[in-house]
Amino acid sequence: MWPRRKVLFIAASGAPGIEGVRSLFKELNLEYSEVDPAISNFSPLPEQGWLENPFGYEHEEISPVTEGILWPDVDRDHWSAQVLEQGIPLQTVASFLHTILEDEIVIRLPKKTVFIEGYPLIGHILKEAGFEPSILWQTNEGTWKCERKLGLIWILPETWLAEFRVEHTMGRAAKIGIDACWEVREWGIDFYQGDGKTYIGHLPRWPNLAEECLAADAIAQCLNLGVSWLDIKLALAPIWTDNIMTDNLRWNNHGIGWNAGASGEKLPSEAVDHVEDWWTC
Repeated sequence: MWPRRKVLFIAASGAPGIEGVRSLFKELNLEYSEVDPAISNFSPLPEQGWLENPFGYEHEEISPVTEGILWPDVDRDHWSAQVLEQGIPLQTVASFLHTILEDEIVIRLPKKTVFIEGYPLIGHILKEAGFEPSILWQTNEGTWKCERKLGLIWILPETWLAEFRVEHTMGRAAKIGIDACWEVREWGIDFYQGDGKTYIGHLPRWPNLAEECLAADAIAQCLNLGVSWLDIKLALAPIWTDNIMTDNLRWNNHGIGWNAGASGEKLPSEAVDHVEDWWTC
């Protein structure tokens, strides 16, 4: 019987982004043992097979391992001599990520990101819309979190991916819809799609104006991924708790309520006898 999958993770304990890898391993339920090349030596016990006996480095046993994953800055030739000769495959973190993301749609999270309810904004919208994205992110407090879901979308920080010197796009290409764009108005943000700028919908101004452009970019990206405008509004509803958002109405610039018409005129309370002629009144 083959042993349970277990990774020998060879990386400096304080390497930038290593907590993200650990968080990913944990969420994938992947057992691993860590070796810091600066303070540890990995050497198989002499004259013992790895299937029957544990490996050890210094005085600690770390066996059985079934594969090795190498941090980019680690001396590959040195560790290949110690790991590959034992019949254990060795790969870089980048190769490991390419393997698990091969059939996924990978969304890169920019360094500056808006958070809502503890999640990156784009992840929150996709999650609320039922896309079940998998997300790896670092909170504002610096804590790494990872959630693995059943959807085909993975959201990963672009600065974290840069640590592994990824040279080409991970995962499969997404079927991006008509390009969405946005414009900030005095009263809110309008969203459009296509070269003809077909109007999609309207949102009030973002509560934190310093985050407004970042938030609008994330919302436009969700539109490109096929999220409906209704789902986007529902996902963002907690931001404006006193609002009732509809497509074709404008939010008053004083923030009190929705305008009744295009110019904010009050609708008459009496019945309209001739609806087709009402607009001329």
